[in-house]
Amino acid sequence: MTGPSELEIIGLGAFAGFTIYLGMIFVRAGGLTSRTRAALSAVAAGILLFIFYDVLANANEIVTGAIAVGDRGQFVEYAAILVAGLTVGVVGLLAFEEAFMRRIRAQADRPDASERPASLDPKSLATMIAVGIGFHNFSEGLAIGASFAAGALSLGTVLVIGFALHNSTEGFGILGPALNSGSRFSVMRLLALGLVGGGPTLLGTVVGSVVTSDPLSILFFALAAGAILYVVLQITRPLLVAATRSVATVGLLIGFVLGYATDLVIKVGGG
Repeated sequence: MTGPSELEIIGLGAFAGFTIYLGMIFVRAGGLTSRTRAALSAVAAGILLFIFYDVLANANEIVTGAIAVGDRGQFVEYAAILVAGLTVGVVGLLAFEEAFMRRIRAQADRPDASERPASLDPKSLATMIAVGIGFHNFSEGLAIGASFAAGALSLGTVLVIGFALHNSTEGFGILGPALNSGSRFSVMRLLALGLVGGGPTLLGTVVGSVVTSDPLSILFFALAAGAILYVVLQITRPLLVAATRSVATVGLLIGFVLGYATDLVIKVGGG
């Protein structure tokens, strides 16, 4: 089975990123209940758990390959890159969230609410959420591009499908808080928010697709894994509030099994 062309890879990256608009459309139209959104988020988190495992397994395969050829120095180097990338992927997003929340808390402590700057209005909050989502989507795009560049067609396909499903739920997170407060968005603002949140997946895919070195492949996989781990933790925390434990648990399980089944089908089909 031949791999996709550069143009096809770009198209797959765009598909994976811009499904974010689907969630935004549903939220804006008011077509999903909070319980339904929670169940879909649980399934998305389960898919991400499988992708976290799959991405790390592929990165680790490159790392342990250095041992197979007897190059212990390269093994140590590759292992260090994996750990560093995983750490940066998690800590980078955590640092962004902490800086953002400190800013919100500092403004909320102002005695005169009328003096608060526009950064606290719901639409600006939606923009900041989209920026945070864009950061981790860039890492995910890197993993998609690096997978296809390395010839890992099965992994690349699973990443595209999994991230597309996950990104479709990210629209809930971008618009949800603002719409719950009664705010409304113009079509142009919706398009801009989707571009900010989903566009980095396409950008990361393009950058990752030109990678041909093992160290950079490991780094991109590890960054994506770290970002995925962070996002899963962020998704599951409110799930226990918006849904029952049984809904959250079953949703996570269904998502993980869907990710695993998709991977098996692609491999059996020769991917």
